[in-house]
Formats: sequence, structure tokens, C-alpha cells
Amino acid sequence: MMKSIKYLISLILSFVTSYVVVGYLAYPTLLSYPRLERTMGRFPYTKETLILFLAMGLFLAYIQWDLRKISIVYIYLACTVYLFLLFVVLFTKAESYHALSLDLFDFLKLNEKDIREALLNVLYFIPLGIIYGFRASRLEFVFISLLTILGIETIQYVFYLGTFGLSDIMLNFIGTTIGYYMCKKSEPHFS
Repeated sequence: MMKSIKYLISLILSFVTSYVVVGYLAYPTLLSYPRLERTMGRFPYTKETLILFLAMGLFLAYIQWDLRKISIVYIYLACTVYLFLLFVVLFTKAESYHALSLDLFDFLKLNEKDIREALLNVLYFIPLGIIYGFRASRLEFVFISLLTILGIETIQYVFYLGTFGLSDIMLNFIGTTIGYYMCKKSEPHFS
């Protein structure tokens, strides 16, 4: 009975967390890009679908964590969905946008949009750090994550898909580092 109550509470917390992350961080930020706004406008339940997927992902991750047995199949599924969404967010948000920002702290302008994007730049890359944490040593992780992030920023700049920003590199690296250490802390639970 206690386990059922604990899982019910975790399900509710998963939905509340998802509602906050999607409703107040991700969705408003995605809507600030006209191309993504048009795309999401074609699907009337985009926001609700994002909330549902994130909530179920968090809930299933918690159950596995609680059972001390994390299924690699779940990890593969979650990573596949994550990488697809990351691709969409990183490479389809702008039709033709080309900028360079060498200000490491340009997100500290104290306007809501920039702070929201800074938080998302950290959150978006936590799962990538988890992926790298499965096999990479600490030194390999630093090299691979920085190379990946620099590659993403360069592709956005070269192909007119966004801004090459030092602050993005720093925030993305913070996110991957959080994910990497989450994975390393969880390693004994993988099956």
C-alpha cells in the first residue's frame, strides 16, 4: 500500500514538474521562434503532448530508480526521443539566422526570455551528459561533450540556423556535466 501511495505521489510530482518545465520554460521559448510556432500550430495538442511525454519519462525513470534496476531499453528509448527533440530545437527553430556572440554572460540581461533560454540550454543537455556517462571516462567526457557542443554551435552558425554563442557553450557544458555526474552516481543501478 505504501509503495502505491509513493508511486501516486511521484506520478503527480512528475506531472507538476513537466507542467512547469514545458508550460513556463520550454513552450514559451519555442513559441518565440516563428518557424517553430508555425510548426507547433499545426498540432493542436503540442503543449499537452510535451507535458505528457516528459511526465511519463520522469515517472518511469523514478520507478526504475526506486526499484534500483534501470533498464537499458528504457534508456535507449528515452535517448532516441530526446535526440530527436534536441535536433528539432537546435536546427529547425530559425529559417535563416546568423549571429556570433562572444559575451560569456549574455543571458544575464535580466529579461524573462533570455533567462528562460539559459535555463533550457542547461536542461536540454543534461540527457546528453547522461548518454556520455555510460561509457566515457571523465577526460573523454570533457573532450566529447565540448566537441559535440562546439560542433552544434558551429553548424548553427555556418548554416544560418542560429547564434554561435560562448554563453551557449558554457551553459550546454554545465548541462552535460550535471547529466554525466547523475549517470555516474546511478551506475550501480543499471541492468
